[in-house]
Amino acid sequence: MTLLSTTLNAVGLIFLTHAVYSTHEHTTTFPSAPLPLDITVELLFSTLVLSAGIVFASPSLKPIQWSRWAGKIEREGRQSEGTWTREGEEVLDEGDPYAFLGLDGGIGGKGEGRRGFWDVRGKRQEYAEWVKSGGKN
Repeated sequence: MTLLSTTLNAVGLIFLTHAVYSTHEHTTTFPSAPLPLDITVELLFSTLVLSAGIVFASPSLKPIQWSRWAGKIEREGRQSEGTWTREGEEVLDEGDPYAFLGLDGGIGGKGEGRRGFWDVRGKRQEYAEWVKSGGKN
């Protein structure tokens, strides 16, 4: 898709440049006359072609559901974005943006999950077992 998007962007830019130049030339020559229809059509056409080129060049969308996105990042690990810094280092994606929540052991695991939060049901069960044992550790 890069060749298609690059071609669409180049064609759209050429048409847009020509439409802007034609508009400037027309307004300096005939200051009070309305803009001709062909210039207006060319301007709209160039805008549509440029929009299509930008859409084709955009990267794939990320899932809306955060848990699915974070799970995908967790399964695949840090991946290359395909770009390099000036120093020659590969640019990696940001990884799991929700790692600071500490969900590692919480969802589907036996841990309490997020730091600062605790499992109410688990604590009730621990308390019930403590009461059954006579309140001794």
